[in-house]
Amino acid sequence: MARYRVVPTKSTLMRLRRDLGFAREGYDLLEQKRQILVVELMGLMDKTSDAQEKLEKELQEAFLALRKAVVRMGRRHVSDVAPAVGIESDLTIQMRRVMGVNLPQVTVNIEDNAPYFSPGETSFWVDEAISRFKGLLQDLATLAELRISLKRLAVEVKKTMRRVNALDKIAIPDYEESIKYIEDTLEESERETFATLKIIKERLEKKKG
Repeated sequence: MARYRVVPTKSTLMRLRRDLGFAREGYDLLEQKRQILVVELMGLMDKTSDAQEKLEKELQEAFLALRKAVVRMGRRHVSDVAPAVGIESDLTIQMRRVMGVNLPQVTVNIEDNAPYFSPGETSFWVDEAISRFKGLLQDLATLAELRISLKRLAVEVKKTMRRVNALDKIAIPDYEESIKYIEDTLEESERETFATLKIIKERLEKKKG
C-alpha cells in the first residue's frame, strides 16, 4: 500500500490501524506455524534417513539370501517354485494433520498362505529369502510414507515462509508508513487550521479595538 494511494483522513487512519493489527496477528500465527512445521520437518528428516539406511541394509540381506538359494538350487528351480509363494498384501492409508497439512500413515496388511511347497523340495535359503522380502513390505511402505510427508511439509514450510516474509518485509512496513504519513498530514493540517483561526481571531480583535 504505497502512500500515494492513501487518502489522508481520520476514517482511513482508523481502518489502517485496524488492518495493521490484523497483519501483526497474522504474522505471529504464521510464525508459530512455521516453527512447528520446521520442528516436524527436522524430525521427519532424521526418521527418513534412518528408514532409508535400514531398508538398504535389509535389501542387501534379502538379495544375498536369494543369491544363495540360486547357488544351491539353480536359477531354473528357484523360478519354478516362485509361483507357489502365496503372499498377498494390501495397503491401508490414513491421514494425520499437522498444522493443516495432510500426512499419510501407511499400513501393510499381509496375508501369508504358507507352507507353499514341501520343505524337502527347496533349500533353506529359499525360505530365508521369502521371509526377508516379506519383511521388507512394511519398511517400504514406511519409507514411502516418510518421503511423502517430508515433501508435503517442505512445500508447506516454503509457502508459510513466503507469507511470513511478505507480512514482515512488505505489508506491515507499508501499513506503518501509510499510518505515519496520514498522522503527519493530519497533524500538519491541524496546525495550519489552528494558525488560520489564530490569524482570524487577531484580525477580529483589531477591528473591535
